[in-house]
Amino acid sequence: MSREAILEDRLETSLITIESLAKILINNEALRGSDQPPQLDSLDVDAVMRAVLLISGRAHDDFCEVMNSMEARQ
Repeated sequence: MSREAILEDRLETSLITIESLAKILINNEALRGSDQPPQLDSLDVDAVMRAVLLISGRAHDDFCEVMNSMEARQ
C-alpha cells in the first residue's frame, strides 16, 4: 500500500471517528435536564473533546500531506 493510500485511509478513519465522538457528545448533552442523567460527567466530556482536538489535528496534517503530494504530481 502506498504512502498516499495509507494517508487517505487514515484521514477517512479520523473523520469517521470525529463524527462518532461528536454524536456521543450530542447524545450526552441531550440528556441534560431530563429524567435520565447524562452518562458522561464533565471530565468525560472534556476527554472526548480533547480526543477530537487531537484527532482533528492529525487529520489536518494528513490532509495537507495528501494535497501536497497531489500538487507535486502536477
